[in-house]
Amino acid sequence: MARPKTFNRTQMLDKAIELFWSRGYEATSINDLLAYLGIKRQSLYDTFGDKHTLFLEALKRYEERASASTIGVLEEPGSGKEAIIRVFRATVQQLGQTIPPRGCLIVNTAIELAPHDPEVAQFVAASVARTQEAFYRALLRANEQGDLQTQRDLITLARFLTASLQSLNITAKATRDAAQVRDVASVALSVLS
Repeated sequence: MARPKTFNRTQMLDKAIELFWSRGYEATSINDLLAYLGIKRQSLYDTFGDKHTLFLEALKRYEERASASTIGVLEEPGSGKEAIIRVFRATVQQLGQTIPPRGCLIVNTAIELAPHDPEVAQFVAASVARTQEAFYRALLRANEQGDLQTQRDLITLARFLTASLQSLNITAKATRDAAQVRDVASVALSVLS
């Protein structure tokens, strides 16, 4: 008779996120996962399938959590411009909380896996599209509220803000210089003036 699972699936996904986020997909072996999660090989396969399936599920869980701090803020009622500024400020602050900076798991994954993994590439593209759409809606609100003094196309501006937000993560990892990250955010936000 099979033994019942003695772990919480969501907690295991959260732990897997931490390991993948700190090491990357390729550098994380099945043995690393088993040791870090504290489960047996068969439990991992029975619960999550293979490493790739576990990674995709962890990536989806990460996006759910991350979207609350990005998309959730952008969609809050009130000033669209202030929401955009809050997202950038929160990202700069979050990037300074780990040494070395881990960046964003989705951005890291876009660089590491998307070029040769179609399933991951599709997930990343959908995630980027959701973020762009949230920026666009915040920009529309800002424009309607009279807070946006620009002649730029709002869709193009939403794409730029999304790319700038992603670049903060790359800059933090590449330079480990908080001043450079703040500078990039400041210039990105200057397009709202």
